[in-house]
Amino acid sequence: MSRKNMVAGILVSLIVPLLAYFAMGASVNLSSLREPQEDFQYHDSYFTVLHIDPVMFPVIAVITFIMYAAISRVVRYVRRKA
Repeated sequence: MSRKNMVAGILVSLIVPLLAYFAMGASVNLSSLREPQEDFQYHDSYFTVLHIDPVMFPVIAVITFIMYAAISRVVRYVRRKA
């Protein structure tokens, strides 16, 4: 893997989890707007998102980097054969 591909893979593996957590946070905020205020204490979704975040962010980043590296190798192999 070249340095350029390595840097691109690292950037992709850091951006994908950020987008996933941004989408989760947006969905939590949108769903909390529909609920009545007195129900907020019983169904606080921020608790789940914030407690999964420290563990899942590196896991998703590593999985994304592995997928990027595998796809990069397949593309390079196909280009050599063609």
